[in-house]
Amino acid sequence: MGQCFDSCRESKSDRVSLESQNKVSIQEKVYDNYRNNFTTQLSEFNDKEQTQKIDITHFKLIKTLGKGACGKVLLVKKKNNNTQYAMKIVSKQRAKEEYIQAERFILQHITHPFITKLHYAFQSNTKLYLIMDFCQGGELFFHLRRAYKFTEEQSKFYICEIIVALEHLHKNKILYRDLKPENILICSDGHIKLIDFGLSKILTDIKTRSHSVVGTPEYLAPEIYQDDGQGHDEQCDWWSLGALLYEMLTGAAPFYSVDRTLMFRNRLEKPLDIKPWFSEECKSLLQGLLNNDLKVRCQLNKITYFLQGYRLGRSYLQIIGTSYKIGIERTFRFIIFQQDVYR
Repeated sequence: MGQCFDSCRESKSDRVSLESQNKVSIQEKVYDNYRNNFTTQLSEFNDKEQTQKIDITHFKLIKTLGKGACGKVLLVKKKNNNTQYAMKIVSKQRAKEEYIQAERFILQHITHPFITKLHYAFQSNTKLYLIMDFCQGGELFFHLRRAYKFTEEQSKFYICEIIVALEHLHKNKILYRDLKPENILICSDGHIKLIDFGLSKILTDIKTRSHSVVGTPEYLAPEIYQDDGQGHDEQCDWWSLGALLYEMLTGAAPFYSVDRTLMFRNRLEKPLDIKPWFSEECKSLLQGLLNNDLKVRCQLNKITYFLQGYRLGRSYLQIIGTSYKIGIERTFRFIIFQQDVYR
């Protein structure tokens, strides 16, 4: 699991820039900022730091947190204040420029409690460095594998926070497109943060359809890989949310098979395997989210029945009287939420 799909299939309509419409697109800002000045310092620094260029010598390397095809992530500590960060190091030769441009731009401009924050960014001749939040709890993937599956109550908590994060991305015309347990980190307070925006798509309008074939096979919405020329929009993230919820409740992704071709075919031809321990609300939600028909796929305003008792707000989520131990020697209580936006 966790292997990445990447294809060059892009339609002409997906590549049309706003320049032809006499507008300045977000993508153009990304490219201009990226080429002209990759180094950014996004936190509030003291006067000495503001006049000082940040580079790798300002950090003490502690240990490796993970490795990928294009680089690795290290736990580091800033030498002047001992603050811990996660340092993502990406090889310029291995990574596609458009992916790192998109990720850096999103992390720089999106501020949300359930999305990781970019604190610094700099580069060398061969590598790119992104300094982000360090989440002590590690990947949700680790906790799910250790537990095998979660209870519905546990799953509801994480799903609620993911929904709030996805809604914020969509509001800012961003498709996430890589929702999976490995890209969800648990903070020291028990809340989640989404990471890894390399496969995300910045749109000119949220209803604009993309035709890129990218994502992780187990969580890939059918419309992304179907060769029908229709493309995909923000609904692909809701299908992935359903696949994630299904895995939380069963220990395996829906329609999973070692044979990818068979797995993709099963999604289109076989009914969803409903487990006997699913509640009626959970069953209804999964069937809605994992519906291949975009016209009837479950939308955000239809899922709150399953999440009753959880208050969804535009920026935060409030869950009162809930606590979980996630394995880092601490019990977390989840509180604080704001205005209801769904009824």
